[in-house]
Amino acid sequence: MEWIAILKCPFTGNDLRLLNAAEMEALNARISQGAVWQADGKPFSTPLEQALISVKGDYIFPIIRGIVLLLKDLALVDDKEHLLKDTISADKQLVKDFYDQKGWFTDEKGNYEDAVIFEDLRDVSKEYIRKCHDRVNRFLNPSGTYMLDAASGALQFPDYLQYSANYKYRICVDFSFQALSEAKKKLGDKGICVLCDMTNMPFKTGAIDGFVSLNTIYHIPKDEQITAMKELYRVLAPKGKGVIVYEWFKHSPWMNFWLLPVRGFAFIRNRLKRLFAGGKDPGKMLYFHAHPYEYFKTQLPFPWQLKVWRTVDVRFMKLYIHSPLFGRQILNWLYEQEEKYPEKYGLKGEYPILLFEK
Repeated sequence: MEWIAILKCPFTGNDLRLLNAAEMEALNARISQGAVWQADGKPFSTPLEQALISVKGDYIFPIIRGIVLLLKDLALVDDKEHLLKDTISADKQLVKDFYDQKGWFTDEKGNYEDAVIFEDLRDVSKEYIRKCHDRVNRFLNPSGTYMLDAASGALQFPDYLQYSANYKYRICVDFSFQALSEAKKKLGDKGICVLCDMTNMPFKTGAIDGFVSLNTIYHIPKDEQITAMKELYRVLAPKGKGVIVYEWFKHSPWMNFWLLPVRGFAFIRNRLKRLFAGGKDPGKMLYFHAHPYEYFKTQLPFPWQLKVWRTVDVRFMKLYIHSPLFGRQILNWLYEQEEKYPEKYGLKGEYPILLFEK
């Protein structure tokens, strides 16, 4: 477990170490006596086989089924003075609940619910989507020790595995224990799975050789997205490279034009939902907020480049792309245009790549 050396306590920034056998026995005795709590105040009653402790001994972090719990709320304390006053925000809890309870479970066809809801799984779109997945790899260093997958999910597409093929370890970070359980099955000993908050990365500065964060930053509360990006840049090693795939959504002029009927219908539907709910917000399934390009241009304090990941979103493809209507040919043409004009299509289309190099 050499990788413990790159971890740090999410509270203090201090080093972490593995509890020895005698310490684990003493911890489990306290757990059985009801004398251990999570930092969010909930009693902890599960016997543990492994755990990390900060070098000052003030916080313990469980390792459950190979997954390291480095989220502040889930740290273990035996002194109520160390309990958190503020716990996870409602928007972050919404994301965590969706993926723990729904998103990373498979249907009868073996597809993750996240993909069924948010992806186009039809044959007509598969080649285009695969080539867009492959596109990420060209912007990363070809090899290294640690590849960080920030908000990795369950690694739902086999294409994603190529990004860490020549790295010793792939570090999967996520809010969802279910997601990390699925990722661990696919990676085995190569996978270091860490449950933590992307806005407070429990990794030492300059420890990571490369990172990817695919379609996730916009699920972070809007005022914390820059913080998450700063954290990714902080942990990146000198000469390291990182890729963030973002979504412009209503800030994409091309999708605004082509999806005007769809978005008009959605606006009316949402107004009706609110009307029938008596003016109350009917609730969100999953938190989402997309900033415009100009926001990142002014707010990010380090250099980055804009490229294209994918010009069109799933709604566009399901509306306009069909095999009898030359769907494959249209997507092939679109991909060629993206290759010729990556900055233009990254700015005007739906999904840009934000490229970082230290």
